[in-house]
Amino acid sequence: MPGSTVEKEYQRRIAAINAVIAFCNVEEGSGRPNIAQKRKCSAMADLPSAPPAKRQERTSTDECKTALCQAVASVCISTPNERPKICFLCLGNPRLPEHERLKTYSTPGSLSLHFVDWHVKPYPKEMRVKCGVCNKELEHKAHLMNHAETAHGIVSRLPLSALGPI
Repeated sequence: MPGSTVEKEYQRRIAAINAVIAFCNVEEGSGRPNIAQKRKCSAMADLPSAPPAKRQERTSTDECKTALCQAVASVCISTPNERPKICFLCLGNPRLPEHERLKTYSTPGSLSLHFVDWHVKPYPKEMRVKCGVCNKELEHKAHLMNHAETAHGIVSRLPLSALGPI
């Protein structure tokens, strides 16, 4: 039942809103799960259960080199319709552990989200990046986005305003 005055009606609505907030205890605005938590969980899932035997280390190193070569080949596209599932910037970063460099995303769309969230949004417009796969210097965000699409098949159709300063 509405309040007798405008102010009482406002107080009633504010009290109702506060009751819902206290009941739900959820903030609006977080559309996707926390990426850091996902990354931590996936990293733990990728860890081997036991260390490899010494004889396997040489084979494992050779397999990593082969896997890296195959991954590099997979992120360099030859036609505009190809859509890889491995991030070319993570792959080209020698400081990352092998399992993070070779991480395969389930869809090209999830790779695009990773690329924008981790490699584009957090950085200023004038950032300089070197593509570790092509050894090409990228001068700014727009150059990075263009290179990602034309050379590596990562497409982002987000509006420019959603990518931070471009």
